[in-house]
Amino acid sequence: MKRRSHFERKRARAGYVFILPWVIGFLLFFLIPLVNSFYYTFNTVRLSGNGFTLTWVGFDNYAHLLFADAEYPQLLGTAVGNMLLEVAIITLFSLLVAVLLNQKFHGRTFYRAVFFLPIIMTSGVVYTLVQSVMNGGTSIGNDQNAFMFQSTGLKEIMLQGNVPQDIIDIVTGVVDKIFALLSKSGVQILLFLSGLQKLPASGYEACKIEGASSWDIFWKITIPLISPIIFLNIVYTIIDSFTAYGTTEAGNTMMGAIQNMGFGKVMNLSYSATMAWIYFVVIIIFLGIAYGILGRRVSKIQG
Repeated sequence: MKRRSHFERKRARAGYVFILPWVIGFLLFFLIPLVNSFYYTFNTVRLSGNGFTLTWVGFDNYAHLLFADAEYPQLLGTAVGNMLLEVAIITLFSLLVAVLLNQKFHGRTFYRAVFFLPIIMTSGVVYTLVQSVMNGGTSIGNDQNAFMFQSTGLKEIMLQGNVPQDIIDIVTGVVDKIFALLSKSGVQILLFLSGLQKLPASGYEACKIEGASSWDIFWKITIPLISPIIFLNIVYTIIDSFTAYGTTEAGNTMMGAIQNMGFGKVMNLSYSATMAWIYFVVIIIFLGIAYGILGRRVSKIQG
């Protein structure tokens, strides 16, 4: 086995330094709650004057969720279905937009900012303000700002035109879904764009000299070279879809149900923890499938 060079050892040490804050934060703030939540899944947790009272029940919580609870498997199936749909649409859409934005044309910097703008608009304080507007709360200046973020304005216009309610629901549902997907595509577009900009121009020039068409170049040169970015974006989209914010009525309803079960009116911490751990296992399974199908092929291509 060859000894690593000084440069490789230096890069390895730099990597450890960069992940050190995360490791410290995980050990201090997440490890103990993570272990406790897993232990809660085998108990019935009740609030008492001295804190929590635990009663060992074994796998009863898991059995009840998977075989007796009619709602949880449906929520799980909905989350998986939405994830598969988002992975397919967002990955293809992001790649298409990134290829277009990578071309040389006037104003491409502006268009790149436009496609990344939804990420800024749906993060942090801005997201809270946008949600307030969408939910009928106090808006910034004018309630018409809400029309930028949902199909409310379109719905009002169609109602005034006496359009049937069924058609209105279909059209507004599609519009809202398009905005939701656009708001989730900014990071993927940025990653694809970064990968495309690093591709060697000499390979493309050689292909053009040999008479290869643009279609052949895209499938036989571009796709293999950016396959690691494709895999990265798929993994990112899987995690982002499964962990997206939601309530019991909208968004990621599974996340909303877990939160409501543990910290809402029900306050059943053991049941909430069990729901979360089963959900976590499902996420790991799909990440493993993604690695088994794509990760190994990417490693072979790069090798």
